[in-house]
Amino acid sequence: MYNLFNIKQKLQINWRSSIILGVSLVLFLSAIAWNACLDPNKSYSDKTTELIVDWYHFFLEADRFSEGYRGPNSARAFGFIGLAGIESARPAFAGDLNPVDIFLPGYQSIHFNEKEPFVLQAALNACYRKMYSKFYLTAPPDVYKHSEALFLKWENYLLKHYTKSQIENSKLYGDSIANSIYAFSSSDSIGHQAYLHIYDKQFVSSKEEGKWKISEEIPMPPLLPYWGKARPFVINLKDFIAKPLPEYSTLAGSEYYTEALEVLTISSPLSFENKWIAEFWSDDHPGLTFTPSSRWISIANQVICKELPSIEKTLETYLKLGIALYDASISCWNSKYIYNMERPEAYIHKVFNKDWQPLFHTPPFPSYPSGHSTFGAAASEVLTSMFGGNYSMIDNSHKGRDEFMGTPRKFHSFYEMAFENAFSRIPLGVHFRMDCEEGLRLGFLVGKKVSALQIFKQDYSSL
Repeated sequence: MYNLFNIKQKLQINWRSSIILGVSLVLFLSAIAWNACLDPNKSYSDKTTELIVDWYHFFLEADRFSEGYRGPNSARAFGFIGLAGIESARPAFAGDLNPVDIFLPGYQSIHFNEKEPFVLQAALNACYRKMYSKFYLTAPPDVYKHSEALFLKWENYLLKHYTKSQIENSKLYGDSIANSIYAFSSSDSIGHQAYLHIYDKQFVSSKEEGKWKISEEIPMPPLLPYWGKARPFVINLKDFIAKPLPEYSTLAGSEYYTEALEVLTISSPLSFENKWIAEFWSDDHPGLTFTPSSRWISIANQVICKELPSIEKTLETYLKLGIALYDASISCWNSKYIYNMERPEAYIHKVFNKDWQPLFHTPPFPSYPSGHSTFGAAASEVLTSMFGGNYSMIDNSHKGRDEFMGTPRKFHSFYEMAFENAFSRIPLGVHFRMDCEEGLRLGFLVGKKVSALQIFKQDYSSL
């Protein structure tokens, strides 16, 4: 298993409950600012990369404010957005882009009329706009207004450089790609539009000792218990199932007892560093933050802004990252409901202290394996394959936030980020160490599978 003991022990959370219960969209525009990385006063020579990053910043805000978006289905949306982006750019790559059906059976690419001029930026702008309208139906009106403003910003730019007919032909192509991707999405009855029904009110809790049960204190039904039956992009699910758990025990010295004691000990008391890490990585508060999976889109945005890689590498990064996050979610959630393991809070109440509470509320679904850990490992594997194993960066995902400790942190690799992200769940009080270590193992496996995909005939990862 992946050893987390090498990471500094850290954490605590004290969210302002009033903000969590009702974030006002008055904060929406200011939220855009804290997640931006391209200087609005600077003119970038590569306008296509600027356009792509602009839209991905916007998608993070749509993800944050749209009702029903949580880690798994958020990851799914970014998988399809990444696919739509690279497919809408296909005519610009002169045969260098491999057919998608090599790794995605059932999807048929749409061909652009080669007799017509192709404007890549127009196709992407139209495609991203359409993808927003298809995948974020529960977004508030202000988010829709921002999508239209963003589309018109780039439309006006394009009209200064191309004829209207050139733009229209490419826009129609971008729209057709988005419609095609959406149709492919709709053929998966489990994953498609899951944001409309993320909780299963018919779920019956297990009465078996050690199994996860709906909380009596906060009786929320389980989140996406059927998600393991969603259609993945590239993994064969039978090869990505969590390892069997040790035999459940409340006896002193057992693995469960030892790991629960670790959770209890770390929280009594928490260091400043632990509190910072917990709040920095939590990302599980609808309306306040983006989701644990889309946090890695935020990280990718910062890398793209810093490196300004080729268009091919930019689109490949977003595609592989979205695929990895989505397939990781299926692997993780499938295993969660196979083992149906209780959370540390329930164990600690039975064995150690009935009044103990985690630093933030325990999520309404089983503990093993950890979703945060699985997402982080899968994403870090993809980002490492694209940008290297010794990539140093400061994560500014929550820079400027004053509702929690979002002060930027520096890292020396994407793996370091993944391990700290995984560790943060232990002192937070919502995961055992075994959850995090197995989540890392699964996530790295998914990430390696996705990283091996040959999206282009030429390797752009080093360019």
